Amino acid sequence: MQQQYMQRLWLVRHGATAWNLEQRFLGHTDIPLTPIGRAQACWVGRRLRLEHVRAVYSSDLQRAHETAMIIAQQCSLQQPVTVSSAWREMSFGDWEGLSYTQIADRYKHQLGFFSDPINHPPPGGEPFPHLLQRIQVAFTQLVQDTAHADHRGDIVLVSHAGTLRALLCSLLDIPLERQRPLQLDHGSLSAIDFLPTAENVAATVSLALLNVQSPICARN
Repeated sequence: MQQQYMQRLWLVRHGATAWNLEQRFLGHTDIPLTPIGRAQACWVGRRLRLEHVRAVYSSDLQRAHETAMIIAQQCSLQQPVTVSSAWREMSFGDWEGLSYTQIADRYKHQLGFFSDPINHPPPGGEPFPHLLQRIQVAFTQLVQDTAHADHRGDIVLVSHAGTLRALLCSLLDIPLERQRPLQLDHGSLSAIDFLPTAENVAATVSLALLNVQSPICARN
């Protein structure tokens, strides 16, 4: 009989980019961290250096991947970061790079996303069910990797606010319509625990931490 043990998965929202600081919609557009974003990533890395991190997973977009690389370096991780497009933020389509004010002005009759994002994707953007499906598949793969690992330790996932909120809703049985109160700031740390060898992994998930930030970098 396989021994049961709790697995800690740290959930990290990437550090800030210029578009984030300018409050512009940023989904699949690939832009780097700002100095503030790198400082946020360094804080996360220093905090996780106190834990026994054995693996880091990341979105393939550079703002997340750069954050993940900084964390891996701070934790003296020997193995490479596992990168996947499945952990990307949702695509905002025609709204990429625009502020809310610009969207409200240019797309007056296509604003359903703001009241019902589950059923109204941004014009040319990714439907929410598609986002949910890809992250559920990615999480299943992560669990399988964990269950077959030859040693224990914490895992870190660096991703995006919308992606991480959707993952938390899926695992904690929170209605997707209630995802907005799950605040995840740039460079923040959250964590869940689960039994990777359980028959129903989702039923074992518990929220251990939500949206902890560096007091210096908070709200930037």
